[in-house]
Amino acid sequence: MQQDETIRREIENMLRQKIGLNPDSVGSRSILRAVKRGMRTGKMQGLSDYWSSLNDSSSSFSSLVDAVVVPETSFFRNRASFVFLRQWVSQYKGRETPLRVLSLPCSTGEEPYSIAIALLEEGLSFDDFHVDAVDISTPIIEKAKQGIYSPYAFRRQAYRDDDKYFSLGWPEGAARSNRATQRYFLDASVREKVCFQQGNILDPWLLSAQPPYDIVFCRNLLTYFDAGARDRAFKKIDQLLRPNGLLFVGHAENNMVDTHHYQPVPYPQTFAYIKHQQAA
Repeated sequence: MQQDETIRREIENMLRQKIGLNPDSVGSRSILRAVKRGMRTGKMQGLSDYWSSLNDSSSSFSSLVDAVVVPETSFFRNRASFVFLRQWVSQYKGRETPLRVLSLPCSTGEEPYSIAIALLEEGLSFDDFHVDAVDISTPIIEKAKQGIYSPYAFRRQAYRDDDKYFSLGWPEGAARSNRATQRYFLDASVREKVCFQQGNILDPWLLSAQPPYDIVFCRNLLTYFDAGARDRAFKKIDQLLRPNGLLFVGHAENNMVDTHHYQPVPYPQTFAYIKHQQAA
């Protein structure tokens, strides 16, 4: 039907306007599958009902975003970045002011918690650093705060029984006779070190009251954006990162960084940049 096609285009345009999503980055079929899932959940008969729900309810739109932008994350994803991070922060040991680190987007928490653990492993104390973590999805933020993970979150590393940051156990209500229901519980001291909040990188006021960060992780987000949204995102990153600060991006975003303002780090498989002192 022509009306349904018009609504589908309007939904894609809404995603573009609100979160800067380039529909081609995920595909129209993926968006349509997410829409149909939302319709089933809301027991809606037609696209017009769903479209009305998107316009009337922020939770409906948030659910759509969660379904379209599926987070791909794990602890210590792209391990080389964390190896270099430890080398980089060694210069901050003993600094009077805490090292400030931002993870954006933080997804379900694996990245910011990996950052905190890496800093602790390098010998920094809990008082030596501060980690902020931001994501557009409120449900994902709430999940991240719990610090409870399935074995899949550790697929890029081996878990040890003597791990000092995690304990293996069962969530409340889970059958303790079933090992498949076991989860990894992050130690409360690490959870409390990461400050989570909901936010959109395209919001010009995002973290505007915060001091600049020494390190920003913004990995595997910019590939979803259209050109205009990408420019706005880089402008926000530039505002958040101090001169001579360190920026981590994803592999697919390595050629998107303005090398007039950012110097590539010559470390294998790292995809990191140092912000020039004279950058705006």
